Amino acid sequence: MKIFVTMLPVITILSLISSIAAHADDSLPSSTDPTEQIVTAATEIILQKTSIYIKDPVSSIHQVTVIPPVKTLPPCEHTPDIIIPGQNRLLLGNFTVKAVCQKPRWSIHVKANVHIELPIIKSARTIDREQIIQANDLTINLVNLKHIRGRYFTEIHAITGKMASRRISPAQIIRSNMIEQPQIIKKHDTVVIEAGHSGVTVTMTGQALESGAINESIQIKNNSSGKVVKAKILGSGRVTTVIP
Repeated sequence: MKIFVTMLPVITILSLISSIAAHADDSLPSSTDPTEQIVTAATEIILQKTSIYIKDPVSSIHQVTVIPPVKTLPPCEHTPDIIIPGQNRLLLGNFTVKAVCQKPRWSIHVKANVHIELPIIKSARTIDREQIIQANDLTINLVNLKHIRGRYFTEIHAITGKMASRRISPAQIIRSNMIEQPQIIKKHDTVVIEAGHSGVTVTMTGQALESGAINESIQIKNNSSGKVVKAKILGSGRVTTVIP
């Protein structure tokens, strides 16, 4: 972990990896300076709680800033307890934490800030609706996690081969509602129907009455009987159904 600490009005720890060094005994403070005790304890607990937001620590930026208190306090005989209000909240941007010492008894609120940038997949150019997305249509940029809404992608291979469900402008964050599985069978396509019964499989031809992606079920008209059946798409031009 790369950590930079400076005892100025603002203490910042910049972490490029998410692993946090374990302490042999949290009950014993590493410093007798109360300001340093508070800042160190608050920074460590905030780093621990916010590291879960980062999947790729090597390529991400993880910065925690704790502003030292102005009030003069006596040294705490143990590592101060840090209370973060709203334990289920997303710890990003500015917020306040409470430092509590039991011996001697005191407590104080201090301000903190968390800044996280993650490598996020964006469109490198305009992607048209129903276009199959290729790797060169995408780019990876660091984005402030505070400004991201909804599900996003951090790996290009999770998007390549998918079909754009809408027109995507350049430099847009790719979200899950912008892509879908490509429709490998189109409405009116001629398909081979594989039908199974009691271990026996027969094949026949049919016509797709709707479009669909692999593993989806669509309506198929049997060319021989004229019946309409629901069939699961196996691949390009192939569907399967069960003979009742």
